[in-house]
Amino acid sequence: MYKKFQLDNGMNVILVESHKSPVVSVQLWVKTGSADEVKGEEGLSHFIEHLVFKGTRKFKVGEIASIIEGSGGELNAYTSFDQTVFYVTISNKFTEVGLEAVSEMVGFPKFEAEEIDNEREVVLEEIKRGLDSPDRQASQLLFSTMYSKHPYGRPVIGYEKVVKNVSRKKILNYFHSRYVPTNMTLVVTGAFDKKTIKNDIKKYYSEFVDEKLEKRKREKEPKQEKPKIKIKTGAFKKNSMYLSWPIPKINHKDIPALELLALIFGQGDSSRLMGPLRIEKPLVHSVGSSLYTPLDKGFFTTSFSLNMENINEVLKILLEQFESLLSKHVSSEELFKAKIIMDSDDYYSLETVGGLAQKVGNYEHLFDDYKYSEKFKKQIHAVTAGEILSVARKYLKPQLISFVGMVSEQDAEVKKMIKKWIKNYEAMYVVAKKQKNNQEKSKQKQTKIKNYKTSLKEGAFKKLQLKCGASLVVKQDFETPLISFKAACLSGVRVEKIPGSIQLLSNIWATETKNLSELELYHTVDSMAAAISSFGGRNTIGLSMNCLNQFQKPMRDIFIDMLKAPVLSQDIIDRERHMLKEQLKRRSDNPAQMAVLQFTENLFQEHPYSIDLLGTEDSLDSINKKDLLDLYYNSVSTDNLNIVLTGAVNIEEWVKYLEHALKDIPKASDFRQKKFNFSLPQSKQLYTHSDKNQSHILLGYPGLTFKDDKRYTLSLIQAILSGQGGRLFLELRDKESLAYSVAPLRMEGIDAGYFATYIGCSPEKGKKAIKMLKEELKKLVTDKVSEEEILRAKRYLIGSHDIDLQKNSSVATSILFDDIYDVPFDETYKFAEKINSVTAKDVQALSKELFLQEEVISVVGSIKPW
Repeated sequence: MYKKFQLDNGMNVILVESHKSPVVSVQLWVKTGSADEVKGEEGLSHFIEHLVFKGTRKFKVGEIASIIEGSGGELNAYTSFDQTVFYVTISNKFTEVGLEAVSEMVGFPKFEAEEIDNEREVVLEEIKRGLDSPDRQASQLLFSTMYSKHPYGRPVIGYEKVVKNVSRKKILNYFHSRYVPTNMTLVVTGAFDKKTIKNDIKKYYSEFVDEKLEKRKREKEPKQEKPKIKIKTGAFKKNSMYLSWPIPKINHKDIPALELLALIFGQGDSSRLMGPLRIEKPLVHSVGSSLYTPLDKGFFTTSFSLNMENINEVLKILLEQFESLLSKHVSSEELFKAKIIMDSDDYYSLETVGGLAQKVGNYEHLFDDYKYSEKFKKQIHAVTAGEILSVARKYLKPQLISFVGMVSEQDAEVKKMIKKWIKNYEAMYVVAKKQKNNQEKSKQKQTKIKNYKTSLKEGAFKKLQLKCGASLVVKQDFETPLISFKAACLSGVRVEKIPGSIQLLSNIWATETKNLSELELYHTVDSMAAAISSFGGRNTIGLSMNCLNQFQKPMRDIFIDMLKAPVLSQDIIDRERHMLKEQLKRRSDNPAQMAVLQFTENLFQEHPYSIDLLGTEDSLDSINKKDLLDLYYNSVSTDNLNIVLTGAVNIEEWVKYLEHALKDIPKASDFRQKKFNFSLPQSKQLYTHSDKNQSHILLGYPGLTFKDDKRYTLSLIQAILSGQGGRLFLELRDKESLAYSVAPLRMEGIDAGYFATYIGCSPEKGKKAIKMLKEELKKLVTDKVSEEEILRAKRYLIGSHDIDLQKNSSVATSILFDDIYDVPFDETYKFAEKINSVTAKDVQALSKELFLQEEVISVVGSIKPW
């Protein structure tokens, strides 16, 4: 059920009913963003997004978050160039609570002077966090190059000088001129009560004052007459490059063809760029093509990251690929595959009520038509190969190129190479656009995604023991045609003999089968809009598959071939070994990750959990194919195989299939998991110097195991500390403005675990941050948590758990890891019962057990905090 109406004050409301889960999403879309700001206001939209959480006419600072989280909901917001969106996802029992919370935040914020000053510091910390990110810095360079005059060229977060000095008066003036009902759309999706929803909305949103909307005129981007080159040296190991062209607004008739062009050229493992640049030879770390389609004119971009020693070869291949794109039609198979991938998005993206609200809000915002997705789908289906060739030639002109790079060194030399490449592109373009050719006829039968209709709703949920010895858990769900199929074995770093082996094996396992080469595999899987991958970690290794039920039979055949007989070609081993070594070299770009690794290495010491999953360059070099096959055969056996199947499946047919398919996998009845001892004899303080703008700090202790009954109590402790209504956020961020990011972290393992607190802050704040983290943990030891706070934490955990289980793949993952660690397979559906049984006394007792132990403090930053 879709329904749109307007309140008397001019606010638009869209209702979309969905009963897949007992959850509701409330999203208020405000049609204002950073592109609507003028000089001196840069960053105000984003600043206001923060400030509306800092008290309203009814609620004090932190109360709205506490109420939403105490009702089992999630509350947040985001700002972009064109809009600011405030949203709540919550149980349908508390729909009215969600409606009131969003209305109070956006309709009646206080903007108290003290809170404005407090939040300035938080936003400044967020700006510093962005300065330390190679991806954010490269992206900003791209946008400032593509938009030299248009406000899309400015960072959404704004500038430090504006955030530091902007007055309360200016904030209020901007708010009252843009955040008005006629500039807002309320989207509510999910299992709401259609009898009461309209009156509830009127109750909370009709009060919004119908102030006059101040129209803002955005400066237009001048027409580009010649190529732009912008190469900048950054303090990062990662080299990021963008090759981009301007395109028209999203409502232009050429956009559907451009979307398909981007998908064919650089999206997915079977795209044109992935083969020569990443698969056949590891010339890039990543590569892709996409469209940026905001409210105003956007751009087509091809992005890639690489080692600069490969740039000449990468540029040569890019030129060849663009020549092919500009000189002849894409194949029928490529076009079919792209269309089926876009079709499947209707099922994959709409599994959650939040995803549904996002899609509806986006179409309403961009097209003034919340049902535009159906029109857009028809436009996509109507696109021909000839139209794709036409738009490629129309928009990918040499004079419209913008070539942007954030590189680690020698920016002048890189600029010379780019200039030469553009000249070669100009010559190629002249010849390519004159080429005439006919579209190739398809050599395969092209299957379309079927409309999914079923009368089945309720399904079985049970565990079976297959004759071969493997465990199978099946949970039927017929609400959507999606299927998730996962298999895992106990393994991981606990079993590997050479550090990095489990990561290398998991990177290789899902790249080919005995019947399909790597490129054939990727093309086959993408043509069914499916996904298949392998995973490995501290305790397990396995395979995962997601697909539509109409493709389940060919996809499961691929999955079983992969499971039973990994190919592990030497060239792929060498390639992925190289990629892992490159990840190690770029690790300094991620100081937060460095802090975590330093923490786990020194906490776990001789235990395998201390080992870096990536290994070392030397250990990776020592791994050969025999080592990987030995690791596979030591891990994969039918009595060490746990399988989970969820979605729209026929249980009897699947069981029959699996009984036959798995019979060849050996049974290793003597398989045992080795047990490891773990203790932390003394506290440690660890510091690594980094020249980044922020310090990253972990304070932590030995934790629990997967099967420890106290893990539910630990979940409650984590919830008391986390979330916007949690103690860490309120005390360290809201009150003291120490950081943008502060949170508890935890890991459970087979025989060891940890519980830690994390903060990313300015280096000079590190000492105070550690002191306050310790104080918050000490309070849990010395003071009994109030029943009110216990109730908030319980509802927050239970609600978040239910929200997470909206996705079929999330359900499968949760069941799989419970089952493999000998936790009852259905325990995820007893989560509420387990959490509700925890008492304040339990919380204090476990806090004493954990937080009076020896501790580890790990810091990566520019100032030593002791």
